Amino acid sequence: MAANSPNEPDDATLLAAIGRLWQQLDPPPVGLADGVLARIAAEDLEYELLTLVDGEGALAGVRHAAAEEPEDPGAWLLEYEGRDLRVYVRLTRIEERTRLDGWVVPARPVLAQLRLEGSDEPMQSEVDEFGRFEFSSVQPGAHRLTFTDIPRGSTRPMITPPFWI
Repeated sequence: MAANSPNEPDDATLLAAIGRLWQQLDPPPVGLADGVLARIAAEDLEYELLTLVDGEGALAGVRHAAAEEPEDPGAWLLEYEGRDLRVYVRLTRIEERTRLDGWVVPARPVLAQLRLEGSDEPMQSEVDEFGRFEFSSVQPGAHRLTFTDIPRGSTRPMITPPFWI
């Protein structure tokens, strides 16, 4: 291979010039590198964390109803998103009792577990053929929902961030 003549830049100089050109014309989005590193780190976690997409009344409604006016009937909705499913949760307060109804979309055989933070034993409900699951009476406190694919038991369970009842 012939050596570069004195008038031709070497490969390192050309690559640096191309990098500067792309940095000016099409810079990467802010936080892209941090986001990619966080995603790679999350691949090794025991659970896949579902993302809260919508929480109609979740902050005010959940804490307000549980802490300040327990006899106030009401309902609030939470929506979570994962890699290949969405979970819709409706919490309904009736007198002294809170009921949790949920739907997994798309419907598939999943085991739903509801765990009160600090508790050893979760409540369990199998998701039916329509994607529905329920817990008829839920204690007040911080809870997490965990979903395990029954046919694909080898995949990581999906878990919600804590929410208050």
